[in-house]
Amino acid sequence: MPNSKSSVWPGQERRRDSRVREEDKVVIELLTDGQPPSERTVIHALTQDISPGGVRLTTHVFLPVNTHLNLEIVLSRRRRVINVVGVVRWCGTSALADELFETGIEFTQISPDDKMLLLEHTYRKRK
Repeated sequence: MPNSKSSVWPGQERRRDSRVREEDKVVIELLTDGQPPSERTVIHALTQDISPGGVRLTTHVFLPVNTHLNLEIVLSRRRRVINVVGVVRWCGTSALADELFETGIEFTQISPDDKMLLLEHTYRKRK
């Protein structure tokens, strides 16, 4: 198992977008060279917080930095699903339990409609 403590986000805030803390279901599909591999790998996770530019997840799987992913995120309060492509920017052991990992993912591809939905979602939650 990787030494996840050294891979943890160092604590300095680098996000450009505001974020909201909430727990939503996420289905992750690993990508190889930008495409799903012949044998599909699916991982289930929960959001810890989300912004129009990325998401912080909790999962049982360590995801190495620079791993490319398809994400299906269920915004439960809006009863909407968004689909994005992202890349892992950091991953480390969760403070909740040693067998869980926190992962920071930057969105690299998102439809204009889903981006607008996330902007509205983030703004309304902060009011």
